Amino acid sequence: MQKFENVDVIAALGEIMRQNTAFYQSDFDIDKGIIQRAAASDQAVDKTLLWMSRPSGTYCFRERDVFLKGTRQHNTWRFYGEQTRDKILAYAVELTGTKDDTIRGNLYDLDYQQHFRHVIDAALPVSVSRLFYEHGSRDIPAEQYFDGSPDRALGSFLRYEFQPRDPAVLQEALQQEQRGREQARPGDFKAHITALHDSRIETEAQRIVDKLKDLSAPNSPNKTHFMVEISPHFDALASTKDNDRLFAMLPYKSLCFTGIKDRHGVYAMIGKDERRDVSIRRPRPSIRKQLTDSKQAASEKGGGQNQEKGIGGMKMYFTVEEENLICMYHNADRRRTIGRITAALPDMDEGMQTLAQQTLSKLERMTDADYDNQKFNFTDE
Repeated sequence: MQKFENVDVIAALGEIMRQNTAFYQSDFDIDKGIIQRAAASDQAVDKTLLWMSRPSGTYCFRERDVFLKGTRQHNTWRFYGEQTRDKILAYAVELTGTKDDTIRGNLYDLDYQQHFRHVIDAALPVSVSRLFYEHGSRDIPAEQYFDGSPDRALGSFLRYEFQPRDPAVLQEALQQEQRGREQARPGDFKAHITALHDSRIETEAQRIVDKLKDLSAPNSPNKTHFMVEISPHFDALASTKDNDRLFAMLPYKSLCFTGIKDRHGVYAMIGKDERRDVSIRRPRPSIRKQLTDSKQAASEKGGGQNQEKGIGGMKMYFTVEEENLICMYHNADRRRTIGRITAALPDMDEGMQTLAQQTLSKLERMTDADYDNQKFNFTDE
């Protein structure tokens, strides 16, 4: 379990929702209201919530209500684990206060599959329904029907909540949940969102590859191609860059994304002769990130200065980034190294191309003997 401390709760949950909830995002407006009322409440029990993001909607409940058997909140929380295969992102939310008109709190990343089973085992039976009115409350048996009508003595009906047989046992159970969360390790929320985003794309790539493997014969309308529909949930959330990344992870030479006449959706399509017993392409580590991390590491060690390399009696200066680039593309000798860097140029972004070209310029001015006599050190942690 990871915890993300002192976050803007509504903004953070919104970011998570946009990584998983493709449809009915308006459900989150209901969640915002629940969170705002909880933040304004003077009851401690209202400050701890359980929140879930589904492909088609969200839910937000008081943790207390989820741990009471037979309640709407309990039944809903377990339903998506027992009855669906939906991708569920689940979090415990602790509201701690407000700052600059934002609701602050801590988020705890839950393993939903594990958590809903724990809820089933730990939930307590209810005893009565407590009905709240303008001027007080009254209890009725939990199984007794009520319709929210006004009470002659207590006034208009406001709300209700189920009560356990022994409130002290429920309080201890909720305290136990809190103690368990205290063991969570602090996490980087931005990194968490990046991981959710990357996982969404990789999961869709893996699903498409698996579906294509399962096809026994070409299934396009004219029977010349194999095809699999891109998940509508993925398609609804995906940016142009997300689709580009998905395309790059699918290992097919004849791949195209296309619509089909008289059908809804977008399809990943490959030729009938294309090999399908293949795995997704894993994205390569970012060269730019490696070089940036190396520069930072060198700076922390006091080794971030330019390195001098002797060339024909002249002094050539190589930056840390240039040396790292040479090390990453080194191939036996100067000419082959130049060839490898040159071949990689089309796949580099503009900034990396600039770095590579200035490195090539220096390498081309060296002799083979000078290159062979130099030690190019990769600066890393």
